[in-house]
Amino acid sequence: MSPLPSPFPLVGRESELALLSAALDRAGAGEGGTLLLQGEGGIGKTRLVRVAADDAARRNWSVAFGRAYPVESGVPYALFADAFLPILRELDTGQLTLLTRGHDAELAALFPALGTARAGAVADGTDLKARLLWTFAQLARRLAAKRPLLVVLENLQWADASSLELLHFLARQIAGERVLVVGTYNSAERDLNPVLRGTEQSLVAIGAARTHEVGPLSHDATVELLHRVGGADRAATREFAALLYGWTRGNPFFVEETLKALVAAGRLVERDGRWEGWTLERLDLPRSIREALLARLGRLGAEARLVANLAAVLGSRVRHDILGAVSGLADEELLAAIDELRRQRVLVESVEGGEVRYDFEHPMVRETLYAELGLARARKLHAVVAEALERRYGADAAVHADELAFHFARADARAAGPKAVRYLRAAGREALAKYANREAASYLETALELLDGAADAEAPNGTAPAGESPGEPPDVLAEDLARARQRLGEYDAAMALWRRARGAAERSGDPARVARIERRMGLASYWSGHYTDALAHYEAGLADAAASGDEGLLAQLRLAKGNCLLALGQHAAAEHDVRDALAIAERLGDEALLARTHRALLLLHTWTGPADLAREHGERAVALAAASGQRFVGWSAHWALAMLEGLTSNAPAIARHIAESERLADELRSPLLRVWTAEVAVEYKAGIGEWDEAIALGEGSIATARALSQRTLLPRLLVWTGLIHLARNDTERAHAHLEEAWRLAGADGGGGRPLDVHTVVPAHTGMVAWHIARGEHRRAIEIGRAGLEIADRSGYVVWAIYRLLPLVIEAALWSEDFDVARELEARLRSDSARLGHALGLAWADTCLALIAMLQRNFEEAGPRLESAVAALDRVPFVFDAARLRCRLAYALANLGDREGAMRELRQAHDVFARLGARRELDKTRSQMRGLGARPPVRAAPAAAGGNGLPAAGALTGRELDIARLVARRKSNKEIGVELGISSRTVSTHLSNIFGKLGVGSRGELADLARDAGWLAARQGDGAE
Repeated sequence: MSPLPSPFPLVGRESELALLSAALDRAGAGEGGTLLLQGEGGIGKTRLVRVAADDAARRNWSVAFGRAYPVESGVPYALFADAFLPILRELDTGQLTLLTRGHDAELAALFPALGTARAGAVADGTDLKARLLWTFAQLARRLAAKRPLLVVLENLQWADASSLELLHFLARQIAGERVLVVGTYNSAERDLNPVLRGTEQSLVAIGAARTHEVGPLSHDATVELLHRVGGADRAATREFAALLYGWTRGNPFFVEETLKALVAAGRLVERDGRWEGWTLERLDLPRSIREALLARLGRLGAEARLVANLAAVLGSRVRHDILGAVSGLADEELLAAIDELRRQRVLVESVEGGEVRYDFEHPMVRETLYAELGLARARKLHAVVAEALERRYGADAAVHADELAFHFARADARAAGPKAVRYLRAAGREALAKYANREAASYLETALELLDGAADAEAPNGTAPAGESPGEPPDVLAEDLARARQRLGEYDAAMALWRRARGAAERSGDPARVARIERRMGLASYWSGHYTDALAHYEAGLADAAASGDEGLLAQLRLAKGNCLLALGQHAAAEHDVRDALAIAERLGDEALLARTHRALLLLHTWTGPADLAREHGERAVALAAASGQRFVGWSAHWALAMLEGLTSNAPAIARHIAESERLADELRSPLLRVWTAEVAVEYKAGIGEWDEAIALGEGSIATARALSQRTLLPRLLVWTGLIHLARNDTERAHAHLEEAWRLAGADGGGGRPLDVHTVVPAHTGMVAWHIARGEHRRAIEIGRAGLEIADRSGYVVWAIYRLLPLVIEAALWSEDFDVARELEARLRSDSARLGHALGLAWADTCLALIAMLQRNFEEAGPRLESAVAALDRVPFVFDAARLRCRLAYALANLGDREGAMRELRQAHDVFARLGARRELDKTRSQMRGLGARPPVRAAPAAAGGNGLPAAGALTGRELDIARLVARRKSNKEIGVELGISSRTVSTHLSNIFGKLGVGSRGELADLARDAGWLAARQGDGAE
């Protein structure tokens, strides 16, 4: 079993490292100061100050490193003694006398451990403390006059009052000295030390110190840490990283201990240089963390432990009054217990909306407490909490149905009887209204199970079973549960519930209810790709709706049927049904129904054109939805408009509709709607060149789509995100995404269900791009034509225009199959003109330009390429415009315009460097060399210093040293010997340096270091 590295790589701390480095720079220039780092336990404060101390030592500074301990909190000046005694003991008596100007006796009074031989008689008096403080401040100044001085003071929350007083005095004296003081403390414990609180507040108020909160690692940093720890593949660890981040909340100590525990347990293993075991679905509390937390919890008194257990059962952000209501403790007893929990860093206190609330310092504390309860005690406490909350809320209990249902469901719900069903049902319906579908399904399923169980035995008086409301049998609840399952994409489960509800509705002779259920069943069939079944349900529903005389229901069914016909490519029939629905809606004057109808027309014309008519219906749908208070319809209209503008490439309009979609999704508190909005946003950000944001959003949305079982959406998210990875030459992750999309869409022939054009055509698009990247152009054309046939059969030609046709044309051009390219270009131009698709027209122009270039007709190719570049820039499609610039440069070079060619290549180079598109960047640099020009440094402009070259601050001190030694032509082994590290560690650092600076070889790194002036900077380091 291979051990994990020790220490773990330092990631996600660029801002803190830059802050510390800048503070050292200022202090080295005579602008001393004090920096206080605060954060929760295990967050990495010690690691940061040790890196700063190493950096200072490399700069030839003196470093005083001290730590406070809780058992020494009564020893005067213990913290400063821990820091300075190692330095002072190296001085002989003469040196000490010289540095203190004869006041070494006062210094010995501060630090008795220096020995009585150095201590003379110190006169007592009221000015003694002042003389002691001044003596120490003068000593620090004189030490700094010889060499800059870094003073690190750790765990200030445990520091004695005398040390904090000395810290305050010293911090006020060093503004013009070469002294930097860095202190750390646990933010949760600052208020337990009033002297520390006062010291910090005073120093900050007078400008003598600044504070910085060291927060947890971000999700991306956690992913990077996993990659750096064992060279773990990011694609393989994507889901595990999300699990680990949610479990540890980015606390580095918790991350490290969790990984160590998994390795120790054999759940993570290294084989042949690769780590395996990333398919874990849950994590257990590591023994090291659990024991540490249990030791802390074990010190709690009985009442404090009771309150902690109740808080663990209640969950996060517990209100003070609720905690009091469920604990049964008197006010003073409750306050005493809470004070103890705060002192022991179990709970933290905050105020929200004028109410005092409590939360656990970390989720693992709550996990430890809850796990220690055991199932029986947990059920009992949930029952206690549920009953107490119900009494507390009284007549308003229904308003808190979700909270009550949570606890009743985790207690022995069967014993709770009708009460449990009532709250579970109400909570489920409230969650359904908020599109919190997973929670809704959980509540409603539990309630339905209770009702079904009670229905097995009639009540003695022949009334409804316990828990059942008169006039609302269990089958009505089944409808609600079916809606939740359907929204989650669990169509088989939803259909079983709909069949049950339909049978009950038919037995009751209620045609309107039957029609509503048939419509829902049709929607379930539609979204699972069973269009023929969907039409059958819609036709049955239409017959029942007509029998009921409900025109509004009739219109809703016609709208649903129209969408299904559109999916089948029957556009005329689809429009006929939607127009019939519009006539009914107008006759009824029903704004809500009109909003839905115009949204249907928006979708119809989005796919069939013209785009202007689609926009007109979309704007009407938005206005009517707002007027009728239908936020969901408003969201779907903005989403469809954003998609329309994305397909037709109107960037400002996309941004506006995405923002509105996000706003409405937030108002509805729906993760489902957020992730559908995110899909459009991913493509938008990719197009305008914000690739880091696009990837982050895409990967997060993929995880959410999986969790929400969004089988229609997930393949598209995988394709759009995978294409960005492919452009960045991250082929392993790209291939994983594109293969998964291909499989999920059923493009491989699996699944035995009709193909959904909305997933399968994008899946074909992704696979065509993959084969082009591999140089398999004939295979790309074959797959592309299959995708085009699917788009043609459904009538959704927009999907073909958007990406698929341009990619197939590209494959044909690389194959020099100009006949196929011209054939597809004519189709692309015709369809794009009909639909008003600006991007499609730009691609058509690009095709003709590239044909001319490949046939070496550069006089024609040059102007055409220039026009196509301008068109793509206007969209904007940043990456593709940059790729085309390289083709334009080739044409210009062949026309003898070397300067124009270099201009285009430099612009393309900047774009590729900023995007991280390494494969295209390498091609561009090679093209520059072919013109006899030296390529610029690879680093993106955002990382550049004032001279346009990367700033040295982009690297850590150790990385900068390695870069300088590489520039001096040192091997990894030689660098390791000089720096006292292994050659493997040097290799790891080099990998990080290459990634940060975008260089691809030692030679490029050496050139960059020389051009940026880093070698000269090294020669000046530490100069007096």
